[in-house]
Amino acid sequence: MTLRTLAPAAVFTAFACLAARTAAEAQQGQEVFETACASCHSPAGTERAPGTRLLAQLTPRAIVASLEDGVMRAEGADLTPEQRIQVAEYLTRRRYEAGGLPESVFCAAPAWTGLDPAAASWMGFAGNLAGTGYQPPERAGLDASDVPNLELRWAFAFPGGTNMRTSPAVAGDAALVAGPFGEVLALDLATGCVRWSFEADAMIRGAIVIGEGPEGRSAAWFVDSRTNAYAVDLESGSVMWKVRVGWHAVAYGTGSPALHDGRLYVPVSSLEVSMAGDPRYECCTSAGAVAALDAATGEVLWYHRVIPGYSEETGRNGIGTTNWGPSGAAVWSSPTIDPARGLLYAGTGENLTHPVTGTSDAILALELATGELAWSFQATSGDAFNMACTQAAFRENCPDPPGPDLDFGMAPMLVTRTDGKEILVAGQKSGTVWALDPDNGGALLWSTSVGKGSALGGIHWGMAADGRYAYAPNADRQAVIVDVNPERERSPGLYALDLMTGEVVWSAFPPEDACRGRPRCFPSNSAAATAIDGVVFAGGLDGVIRAHSTADGQVIWEFDTTQPVETVGGVPGRGGAIDGPGPVVAGGLLFVNSGYATFGQMPGNLLLAFGVGDPDGPGN
Repeated sequence: MTLRTLAPAAVFTAFACLAARTAAEAQQGQEVFETACASCHSPAGTERAPGTRLLAQLTPRAIVASLEDGVMRAEGADLTPEQRIQVAEYLTRRRYEAGGLPESVFCAAPAWTGLDPAAASWMGFAGNLAGTGYQPPERAGLDASDVPNLELRWAFAFPGGTNMRTSPAVAGDAALVAGPFGEVLALDLATGCVRWSFEADAMIRGAIVIGEGPEGRSAAWFVDSRTNAYAVDLESGSVMWKVRVGWHAVAYGTGSPALHDGRLYVPVSSLEVSMAGDPRYECCTSAGAVAALDAATGEVLWYHRVIPGYSEETGRNGIGTTNWGPSGAAVWSSPTIDPARGLLYAGTGENLTHPVTGTSDAILALELATGELAWSFQATSGDAFNMACTQAAFRENCPDPPGPDLDFGMAPMLVTRTDGKEILVAGQKSGTVWALDPDNGGALLWSTSVGKGSALGGIHWGMAADGRYAYAPNADRQAVIVDVNPERERSPGLYALDLMTGEVVWSAFPPEDACRGRPRCFPSNSAAATAIDGVVFAGGLDGVIRAHSTADGQVIWEFDTTQPVETVGGVPGRGGAIDGPGPVVAGGLLFVNSGYATFGQMPGNLLLAFGVGDPDGPGN
């Protein structure tokens, strides 16, 4: 392959070779920060808005990317490209460099045999259409007896990265993974070197899916943070089509798409949750959505808006800015596909403003063919929240009364129990696991609370299920907006629930000394879990990946991803908090992301690959 489209966005090209910052330039960066950013980002920060001490630990490139395409895109839109760089340089006291992959990470002989979709052993957010995070033996290539012998094979460092958000799609002898700045890389499974690369218009926060594309060609599909959906030829790296999916000006792409029967199903969220922190912003008019696209052409076949109709004027805030509603109910996570019933399941977030709706903090079942709502289950009613509610000042856009911010941030799991019945299981940021009956309009079968819950979880990103148990990582971060569970103490850890009854069978908690005094370290489980027969893998915000026995929760293997490691091509790398998607188990390898700086956690830029025995041996 010759395609190495690694240049940064053109808007930053003129600033890639900035000279050392002068005192005047530093002053300009400070002035921009104090005017546009300081009201939210104090030195200490909050659970939801990192402080300047943490921001100083990031790379200038990461801060610029956040202001250009990430969670601070709305705030960054009011700044010029030069001002974004000035802010980044002021906060980090380092020069901005546009970056890109060095030649040292590319395979010496990048012979390419192509990715065969028929050989795919893991793709999407949770590895399968049912969203279970369970990998059967024939695709895992690992069994429980192998796990204690896992060793690091290679570590790939994404230059300038601080948040690892996506998990690899694995097929044959290669893995396709997205980096923190919009790069899509095909990595050699044996060595981790780059076979080819592609750069999207914006960062990619979801996983990649692969399959048979137009004219029988192998293809990869993914969605960037601006809701641009792409189909890319796996043989040539060329774009087959690109379509912007979100209808709203600040529509945001965070969840992974799902591919089924020639259609690509795309979740849509929104940045208005953060934009509302500016009292001058007319909050809010966006709504979560799911869209179905023709996988061959990109044509939008249907678009389901979670809140029917459109927002209307509801009054004015304290400084006279017009308010709108209803709004919100974003679809942050990935859809789950149920071919037998012809349904798609999606979790939704809170409303951003009053009036509240019945489809927020809910599980929705949509018709695959039309996108029509078949049924819904609402776990928490009356939840209206936006980031204005987290500020000491400038709270004008905070709903009155504010809600607790208890999303369904995970993909619902369609699980076949040991008695043969299929049930739908989803964990909520409230710390509650819900089991629903898909054959009875989503009727509640059981619910179990495993934690106190908060705006950062409870159950934040996802769970795993193997047919016998559901495995729920519980974060229980100190980010309670409205305490709906005052009698419950925080209890972060990993919980196994009996799928028949919801009973907690066992629980496992991080060691008391897990953080050993390290700053920005939390002894908590927030990332999604992954299961194979006999083992459940769960990463911690302390940077440790642990393998637990599914029988009793005992740790049978662990690895501290924050320790120094040698990386592919010698790129500077560091491990950090493990958050977001669960580990990937495929083809005899375990893949783990390390580094997640959002919400005050330890930054990092590593993808780690673990294996057992001879890397050239059978099954590896």
